[in-house]
Amino acid sequence: MERLLVVGRRSAAKDVLVSLQSLGVVQVEPLDPGDEVELRSFKLEGADLERKELWDYLVSRTDALLDALDVSDEGAAVRAEVSSDPEVLRKELAPIGEQIDRLVAERADARDELELTQAYLTVFRQLAPMMAQLEESHYLAGAAYVVSDDDFGELGKALTADIGGGFELAWQRHGSDRLVVAACLKGELARLRGVFSRLGHSEITLPERYQDLGVAKAAHVMEERSQTLPKRIAAIHEELTQLAGQHARRLRGIAQVAHNHQARFDRLQDLLEGRYGFALSGWVPAHDSARVVESLRKQFADAVQVAARPADEHHDRGVPVKLENPAWVRPFQGLLALFEPPRYGSFDPSWTLAVFFPLFFGLQVGDIGYGLLFASIGLWLRRRGAAGKNVDTGPIHITIPARVLIPLSTVIFWLAGWTILFGFVYGEFFGNLFERFPAGHPLFYTLAHGSEHHEGLIRIVLLRVEVFGPLLLASALFGVLQVLGGWVIRIIYSLRHGASPHLYEALGMLTGLVGVVVFATAYQTHSVNGLVIAVTLVMLAAFVVFTVLARNGLMVLELISNGGHILSYLRIFAVGLASALIANLAIDLGFSLSGVLPIIGPVLGILVGGIVILIALALTIISDTLQPLRLHYVEFFTKFGFYDESGRPYRPFRLLGGKS
Repeated sequence: MERLLVVGRRSAAKDVLVSLQSLGVVQVEPLDPGDEVELRSFKLEGADLERKELWDYLVSRTDALLDALDVSDEGAAVRAEVSSDPEVLRKELAPIGEQIDRLVAERADARDELELTQAYLTVFRQLAPMMAQLEESHYLAGAAYVVSDDDFGELGKALTADIGGGFELAWQRHGSDRLVVAACLKGELARLRGVFSRLGHSEITLPERYQDLGVAKAAHVMEERSQTLPKRIAAIHEELTQLAGQHARRLRGIAQVAHNHQARFDRLQDLLEGRYGFALSGWVPAHDSARVVESLRKQFADAVQVAARPADEHHDRGVPVKLENPAWVRPFQGLLALFEPPRYGSFDPSWTLAVFFPLFFGLQVGDIGYGLLFASIGLWLRRRGAAGKNVDTGPIHITIPARVLIPLSTVIFWLAGWTILFGFVYGEFFGNLFERFPAGHPLFYTLAHGSEHHEGLIRIVLLRVEVFGPLLLASALFGVLQVLGGWVIRIIYSLRHGASPHLYEALGMLTGLVGVVVFATAYQTHSVNGLVIAVTLVMLAAFVVFTVLARNGLMVLELISNGGHILSYLRIFAVGLASALIANLAIDLGFSLSGVLPIIGPVLGILVGGIVILIALALTIISDTLQPLRLHYVEFFTKFGFYDESGRPYRPFRLLGGKS
């Protein structure tokens, strides 16, 4: 990244911003005038301020209309001739907006009424026959309540004690309670309501919009509205869809132009101005710097002066971060999107995620059937992304934008590939299905049980549900690699930045962990000897020395914690074993049921086994995705200081959708 500084005539400031926006690679930064510079922050006044307010209105208005039409303003450039006069665009939007606003308001009102109707219709449908005669009477009145069975017995006694025998109760079942209508003379109604109120019962009353109709008529109207409102809501949706087809392209074009002009006015306020000149500062990727400088000099000649210098990763603060990785790594950058990017000049862990996350996932799942399912999901997502269609997750109300689907599908393909590869190693296809099928000549066989006789096609390399050692060892080795590797990265970057306290801490943790790992390995393999003890003591002595130099006594506790972090990688084995056992259980259950009855048994076995497999798949997607990510985010990233100091994402000042 390079720091860009542009100074020039005040009259050229807006044109320079237009040029930079067209180049689309410079992140413009606010400049602080300081006390010794005879420049001030650029202030919008007069016509400029009025135009900015108009563009702000157009941005909010077009975004609201596109949202009402359920049309995204993201995506490919919209090639449409759009005026650069905001007043012309405001007048153009007015009739379109009126149509959309009217339909949206009507739809909202209809949905509210439908929700209200659905909430009240059931109870008023029951009340209508009981209340109809009371509402027509000149002398009698009634009130309705929902009363539990326990309270109903005390109700009559309370009413008798208060108003004597001048009342009558009628009721119907309403779920586990009773829907009660109490009738009395109109003059006694207030006293009757008071009794119910003292007993803690609230009267059932009509919603405000139905209060003038009475219960019987309101129930009839609700019945009708419950039938007509869904049809009207569907018709409104269809009208909005037609409007989207007619106007969405134009609205997107106006929105893009409005956003571009709004961004120019926003960046204009980041400049410094004097009586005759202006100053602009920003950041530009190093490989684009020469092109930007040459373009500005060619376009403005002597009207501006341009200079660029490389960013100083040691002293420059707030340098924006643009992650630049090989094409095969870029899809995995999305896994870092949960956090701010790493500080400029620090370690970018994207490639470690690209290597180890799919590998850990495959080690855990290791099933050919699951892998093929993941690959089919990835293919479906890629096709939707290529077609520009979002994915709506339904009940959890998360929409995945189309632009995310292609890189997401690439990640899923990597997961599927490692899952299928280890599926062949473990001999698993939806668990042990192909150890049992076809009967007598299965696809996979094992010699793990000591038998040299087999009738299968492919020998299982590692039967992980019975042979635990290799995966336990591999999981522990990955823990050693990542935890110690994280501290090695910390050492390298501490040396680069001259950060002595972090360097001593990292050296201490590395030497201490090496000593612990060497001794633990020798102890587990019964090979503790003088050399092992000597190496362990030297490493622990170095740990003590570096702890003193770092002036951090808590490193002793941190060493113990880091040993636990290494052991945390055993979850790769444990979670994978659990997934395999659940899948095997599903297959064994299915085969057991298939032998119960001649025809129904196999069908029942396939059905039950399939259901359990689907449940296992859901658990697999959740747990076997979260566990490898957790190992990276917690056990690995904390070692090289990923969370110590974050960077700022690179957000260049650019045009949306082409020229405007």
